[in-house]
Amino acid sequence: MCAVLVLLAAACHKEVTGGVKPPTEHEAAVANVNLAAGYINQGRPELAIERLQRAIKQDPKLADAQSMLALAYDLLGSAEDAEPHYKKATQLEPDNSAAANSYAVFLCKHNRWSDAEPYFKRATANLKYQTPEVAYTNAGTCALSAGDRVKAGENFRAALTRNPMYADALESMLDMSYQDKNYLQARAFLSRYRDVKPATAQVLWMCFNIEDHLNNHDAANRCAAQLREGFANSAEFQQLQQYQRTNGR
Repeated sequence: MCAVLVLLAAACHKEVTGGVKPPTEHEAAVANVNLAAGYINQGRPELAIERLQRAIKQDPKLADAQSMLALAYDLLGSAEDAEPHYKKATQLEPDNSAAANSYAVFLCKHNRWSDAEPYFKRATANLKYQTPEVAYTNAGTCALSAGDRVKAGENFRAALTRNPMYADALESMLDMSYQDKNYLQARAFLSRYRDVKPATAQVLWMCFNIEDHLNNHDAANRCAAQLREGFANSAEFQQLQQYQRTNGR
């Protein structure tokens, strides 16, 4: 659920000819961050580390270099090396919502909900943050993993207040409503989710069960047909077949 932040102000190394100035240390650091982002996007975080370490030497106050170095270590499974850099990024730029969200996701992944929550709140409190629905949804997922369904629902709904078409939050509310056996609410979230994203096998299996519980058998059969046509090899289709054999349908 953590996106790589790539600075747009990419620097360009040029030879000192014709009066052209060499890049500043900050510009060189930004260029190294961009190169590192490319390595990470290619699935090669080990190659990103050297570039990011160089960027931090060039500009020790560049929060995005710290945050991306943390991500690189995190992707390599080195939480001990990652955390100081996640934390340093939030200290360098307290208003950097992406850095706060990334650190919160890291803390949540390590079952530290009480430590993560303040960073999620910091991320969403920034009115200039362009994607608060992402942090709210991450906070909801984190709360859910900690067993706090009330706070999870509050965060998912907050995400949908900011972006009513955010698929991850819609899917989370669909799943929570389904698990709570609130089938009318689940149907509503299912409809909204399918307006913005193609249904998966899991979603179609929920669709079948929701409509079946609401005694709308025509709609349930349509969901079953879509599951059969699109995901005949899925575990969900096998569950459907077992259900139909058991219930004579």
